[in-house]
Amino acid sequence: MRDLSHLYAFYLNDITAATALSQEIVNMPTSTANIRALSRLDLGDYYLIADDIWEATLYYSQVDKAFKEDILGEEARFRNAKLSYYNGDFEWAQAQLNALKASTSELISNDAIKLSVFITDNSGLDTMTTPMAMYARTDLLLLQNKTAAAIATLDSINRLFPGHALSDDILYTRAKLASKGHDYIQAADYLQEIITKFGTDILADDAIFMLAELYAQHLKDPQKAMELYQSILVEHPDSLYTVEARKKYRQLRGDAVN
Repeated sequence: MRDLSHLYAFYLNDITAATALSQEIVNMPTSTANIRALSRLDLGDYYLIADDIWEATLYYSQVDKAFKEDILGEEARFRNAKLSYYNGDFEWAQAQLNALKASTSELISNDAIKLSVFITDNSGLDTMTTPMAMYARTDLLLLQNKTAAAIATLDSINRLFPGHALSDDILYTRAKLASKGHDYIQAADYLQEIITKFGTDILADDAIFMLAELYAQHLKDPQKAMELYQSILVEHPDSLYTVEARKKYRQLRGDAVN
C-alpha cells in the first residue's frame, strides 16, 4: 500500500489518492507503530508536494514526538529541517541540522552535514538571502514535479543575481534535469562549464564524476570517461567518489575487478 501511494504521489501526480491510501494505513488497527510512523512521514511529504506546509510539519512533528530516541524521530526532524529550508527559514533549518549531524544514522548525518554546508556556503556570509530563498524554492518545485516553474526560477536567479555563488549549483541542477530528460549532450555541456569555471569549488568532483558516468553509460566514449575518472583520483584524492572512480576506471581499462 505504501509503494502504491508512492506511485500515486511521485509518478502519477495524484496526491489525493496518495494521501487517502496513506491515511488508510495509519488508521488500520493491524498496522504496526513503525508502519504508521512511516506513513505519517509519507503524508508529510505528500502535503509538502501539495504546498500545504503546515499539514506537512504537523505529520513530521507527530513522528518526531512519538519516536524521540529512534532513527524514525531523527528522520522526521531532518524532514522538518528541509521544510524550513524550502520555506526560506535558513537560521532555523541550520539549528535543526546542527543537532542532526551527530545522528546515529550515517545517512541522516551525512545529509544533514551536506545541507548545512550548502546553506552556510551560499547564505552565511551574504546578508541578501533572496537568491538562496529562490533556489530553495526551486528545490521544492522540483519535489512537486513543477519542472518548468523550477527552470524559470533558476533563470531568474541568473538574471537578477549574475555571478552569484549559486551559479555552479544552478548549472549542476540544470545538468541533472537535462540528464533526467535524456538530453545527455546538454547535460555534459553544463557539467563541463562547472569544471571549467568552478574547478576548485565544492561541486567540481561531483561534476567530474557525473560527466564521467554520462560518457561511460550514455555518450559511449569510454576513453573520455577514463580520463575523467582518473582526474578525480589525481586532482581530488579526498573526494567521496575516489573509491568508485578507481573501480570504474579499472573496469574500463579491462582489469579484473571484484
